[in-house]
Parts: sequence; C-alpha cells; structure tokens
Amino acid sequence: MPKFAWVVLPLALYGAWLGIALLRRRRPSRHALNVQLSVLLMIYLLATAGLGIFWVANQQLPVFDWHYLFGYGTLLLVALHLWFNLPVVWRALRGPPRAARPPGRLRPQWIAAAAIATALATGYLLGIAAAPPAPVPHADAVQRFHEQSSLSRAGVLRGAPGIDWGDAPPPFKRYTGVPLVDPGRADAARAGLSAAWREATARNGPLRLAELGELLHLAAGVTLRRGGVALRAAPSSGGLFPSELYVLARRVGGLAPGVYHYDADRALLAAIGPLPEQEDDADATVVLTAVFRRTGHKYGERAWRYAAADAGHVLENLRVASRAAGIDAVLANRFDETRLARALAIDGVDEAPLAVMALHAGRKHHTTTARRFATAPPAAQALGATSAIQQATSLRHADPPARQAFALPPAGAATMPVARAIAERRSQRRFAPAPVPLAALASLLADVDQPDQLSGAIVVHVIVNRVHGLAPGVYRYVRGHQLERVRAGDFAAAAQSAALAQQVIGDAAAVLVLAADRAVLAADGARGYRHAFIEAGLLGERWLLGATARGLGACPVGAFYDRDAAALIGTDMARTWVLHFAALGVPAR
Repeated sequence: MPKFAWVVLPLALYGAWLGIALLRRRRPSRHALNVQLSVLLMIYLLATAGLGIFWVANQQLPVFDWHYLFGYGTLLLVALHLWFNLPVVWRALRGPPRAARPPGRLRPQWIAAAAIATALATGYLLGIAAAPPAPVPHADAVQRFHEQSSLSRAGVLRGAPGIDWGDAPPPFKRYTGVPLVDPGRADAARAGLSAAWREATARNGPLRLAELGELLHLAAGVTLRRGGVALRAAPSSGGLFPSELYVLARRVGGLAPGVYHYDADRALLAAIGPLPEQEDDADATVVLTAVFRRTGHKYGERAWRYAAADAGHVLENLRVASRAAGIDAVLANRFDETRLARALAIDGVDEAPLAVMALHAGRKHHTTTARRFATAPPAAQALGATSAIQQATSLRHADPPARQAFALPPAGAATMPVARAIAERRSQRRFAPAPVPLAALASLLADVDQPDQLSGAIVVHVIVNRVHGLAPGVYRYVRGHQLERVRAGDFAAAAQSAALAQQVIGDAAAVLVLAADRAVLAADGARGYRHAFIEAGLLGERWLLGATARGLGACPVGAFYDRDAAALIGTDMARTWVLHFAALGVPAR
C-alpha cells in the first residue's frame, strides 16, 4: 500500500464512520467528537514519536534541525494537551462507572505516558539494532557493502550500523595561507559535442594555464548562482557536491610544476605542495577526491555510491571538454591511494581519492610505467561501511605476485559547443506528455556508447514509455547500435515505484538504467566495484549532456529500491547490480 494511504487510513476510517452516523441522523455531541479526535491524536502521536526516534537512532535523520526542533515542540505540546484531556477520554471509553476505582489503581495519564515511552524506546532500540559487522575480507566487502547500502521497503533493519556523520561540512574547500593562482579561462571547448566524443580535436602547442582553468571550470565549476545556491557544471545527488579536484601540474604553460587544489567557488588554484614522483608523461594529472561527509550526513551509507557516480559526472565533463580542446584525457585504472593522499595532504578517510585522469596535450599515444598493484593495507574505518568499501576498492603499489535486437536509426551529431552544453545542463524534473523522437533516443544511446574508460561491466537498459516509433517496454542496448527487447508493456508505474515513487521517473518519456554485470565486475576484484560506479557516472553524464544539446530534458536519479530495479530490467541481484537511473523527456514549458 502506498505510504500516503497508510498515513491517511485512520482518518479515512474515522471519516467513513462519521459519515455513516450522520446519514443515520446520529450526529455525535461535542463531547463525543472531543473524545474521538483525542484518540486519533494519540494514535498519530505514538506513530510520529516512534518513527522519528527510530530514524534519528538509525542515523538517517539529523537529531537537531530547525523543522525537527519545531516538531519536537509540537509533540511536547500535543502530549501535554492529551495529558490533561485523557481522564475525559478514559471515562468515555470505559462507559458508565460500575464501582468506585480501587485505591492505587493507575491513572489514565500514567498509562498514556507508559505508551509514549514504550513507542520511543521501541523506535530507538530498533534504530540501533544493527550490530557492527565483523571485519570481512576485501573479496566479501563489496557484497557486504552493497547489501548494507541497498534500499528496500522492509530492509532498513538490515542496513549498516548507524554512523554519526555530524553536521554538513562546508560545500567548498578553501585553503588559506598558501599561494593562489588565477588561471583565467580560455575559450577552449568549442568543438561540437558529438565530434568531441568521437576523437580529440587537432591542436598545436602545450597545455596552457587558461585552458586548464576552463577545463576545471567545465568539469566542476560554478556555472550559475541563483537564490544563494551555487549550481555546478556537473550534477550531484541531493545537490551536495562531494567531489574535489586537484591538479598535479607537470608541463602547463604559465604554471609552475606542483600540486594544486581547484577552488571551485572562486575559480582559483591553491598551490599546496611540490610535485610528487609521477609514473607517466602526462602534462597534467587531475585527481578527484570525495569528501564523504558532505553526502553522508544526508544519505548515510549510500553516500559512497552517490559520491562515485557524482565523480563519473565530473570526469565525463572533464574528458569531453579536454577532447574538444585537443587534449587526450585518460582515466587511470590503477593508482596508489595512500601515496596520492599523502601528496595531496588529505587523510584518506573523510576525504579520499576516487579517480585519476591524465591530460596529454595533442598526443593520442603515450606510455605509462607498468606497475603491479595489490589490495591496500588496512586503514582507519571512522565512517563505517563507507570507509570499508573505500578501503576494499583501494590499491597500493606492490611487488609482482605469484602468478531481441533491431537496428536503431543512425546517430545524429550534436553540434552544440561543449562549453555551452555543460553550462546549460540542468536537472529537468517536469516533462511534457509529448513523445521523444526515436532518432533523438538513438543519438543519445550512440553518445553513451563510448569506449570503456574504467569498467567493461556496465550494461545499458532503457525503459521506453513515450518514444515515437518504438513500442513501450524494457530494452537492452547492445553493441552495433541495436536495441534488444527484454520485456514488452507499460512499465512507467513500475519504474516510478522502484525509484522510491519519484514522479520524475514516472513522467519521463524514457529512462536510462545503468547496471553492472557482477561476473565482469568481479574479474577486477573489489576495485571493479569502484570502477563500475565511476563508469556509470561517465555514461550518465553523456546522456545528460546529449539531451541538453538536443533540446531535451534529463535528470539523474540515484535513489531506488535495488531489488525492484533489478526485477524491472528482467534480472536479479545475484547476477546484476543496478547503479543509476536517468530520466529523459520533452521539458515542460
């Protein structure tokens, strides 16, 4: 039953009973109405108090926030009102007195107080019921984390133990007392979107400081300030933006070699240290880290999933903008997190490296030093399951160890300049009922179908609701620019239900669903789990930018019931993990 129906059910039953009484000309007295409404108030008070304490104890809601403080005050006032009103209710419910009350018998107020205390205690105990998991090998950590961070209608008690995430950290990281460099911004990303995805634009000359400033801005900079909110170039779950960018500058015209942090708020580079030893010949290396508490204070243990997908959005912006400027951008699939954290002067726990992208100006072929990697050594797990999965997917340098388809229409090129597409991209949550042309969907899927950057585990599905020339159903996108029908029928309501009843998914003309083949993912060890989420973010950002360039609206969605989402695309969690949703439609005007 929908949540709203459960909430209104007592009121609906009472309203029905009252309506029948009025039809039978048995209008209740003011005294009777007072008693009946007090009983309803008690029901809602117990439910509100118990559920509120449950979610606070489970670390899914902040203990103190403005609307929660007012809510606590409201509960207190309601409880006091009921305290003084309960003797009247109690006498009415018991009926006419049969005998004098025996001495020492409990008063109704104390019975009500016991009921409220029981509701609060039950909610609190259930909220903290999950015991901390025992240490598990890295091979099992991915399975454990995915189960703990999965959403289900009945699985909240099986989630990860609560972590005190504290208050939200500042949305921007700022260094003080270090040299600051204003990189400026060059008009570097002028090539058309589709052309940039096919191949890097030809260029002459090294990477310049102003070009680097433009690329960092298009990756993660502030593109619009509205109502005191800084909107960024890449989307982020809940608008929390956990990603931070650092640059290891080696050969950048106008910039001394060294390690720099990109201050997205002020569009400045902060010089934070000397250049560490590098194992490739990149002109500059961009390191993306995640400040997990920015997302964790709201989303708990699911934060790592969102942070990894957010990283993919940022990195795809950086990759396509770099290619539009004639710079080859390559993601590293192996790097030493511990050494990187030390070079960036971060703790590797609250803020930790997620991805590394090397920038090579005007060179498509480059060499890297072959190194062996092993699982990273144990580290602090201050963030519980989030720290555990970050550690499980981290590596260190090590000595070598012992040893139904149909063709889609041709893709149409998106000619909107990269910089404009990134600047104009916004999450569209309201769609018109008009269908999306099949040619547009085909072009978007062709945009998504780029060579794998980090993971070959991603499987692309599309929920088709309103696409001109394509029957509704669930489709899988396969190599060769083809769609393979998985399930026929209208799945708009099922998709919306799987996505926590979010209207944007139910109203979409089509929904991109990105999933990971667990067998392929497992071949890359625990590291493959991180790579899969980042790869999903890369693909998702191509979908969003391609929609913007073609006048369509799109919106990423990371919250869904995992088991329902897997069933939606015709699989199960034993074989496939769903990682990401993204809605598509004609924007409502």
